[in-house]
Amino acid sequence: MLLEARRLVEFAVDRHRSEGRLLTALGPEEGSETTEQLVGSAARSLAVVLSGHHDEEITRLVSCLGRAAARGVDVRLLAGVGLLENRLLLERLEKYAAGVEVRLVGAVLQDMVLADGLVSVVWSRAAGPSREAILMRAPAVLRNLRTLFLASWNGSAPLADHRRLSERTRSALARRILLALSSGRTDEVAARDLGMSVRTYRRNVAEITRELGANSRFQAGARAVELGLLPPVTSDHPTRAAG
Repeated sequence: MLLEARRLVEFAVDRHRSEGRLLTALGPEEGSETTEQLVGSAARSLAVVLSGHHDEEITRLVSCLGRAAARGVDVRLLAGVGLLENRLLLERLEKYAAGVEVRLVGAVLQDMVLADGLVSVVWSRAAGPSREAILMRAPAVLRNLRTLFLASWNGSAPLADHRRLSERTRSALARRILLALSSGRTDEVAARDLGMSVRTYRRNVAEITRELGANSRFQAGARAVELGLLPPVTSDHPTRAAG
């Protein structure tokens, strides 16, 4: 979602630069305050993307998301698989945001909050005090951001599914086996490339497929992408806002 969202934001900035009502640049503190205000005022839905690179901001935001979910707002949080290594944030999600639906993807993400499909804050990738944000109200841009979010959401997997995976399935060897499966190599060629017997290779494939909850090797590959075990298929074509 990073490349498409970044291109969309750049396109919007160029197109709406002179329209302050539709596009507003925000400094770091103003961006954080505006984001929390958006979450607090949302009435129907919140689509949230967190890259996981700004722990202090995320920690504050999690509590706001939990309160929004508690008052009946449909809150969807999309984060990178690196969230699994952030024990503090996982604990905070469980404690303060139990009603938030969380999914993870293996792709690099662009921080964003989209409230009720009507207004959005998109953060820059910069770290530290220079990090800025853009407040967007341009309808065409917001529609495209929502489309990008839904596409990433539908290609992701619930946090609970990720946490059920064993260390073995997350291992480097399992990833190499999954890559071999996705490449279309025969079992004999894949086993030779991995330095194991065909019998051992097939046993590993069967175990990984079973743990991923897949009924076929093809499903195992698709499931591995959802869980961030394999890189997603990316497009080189930019997304443009219509209208």
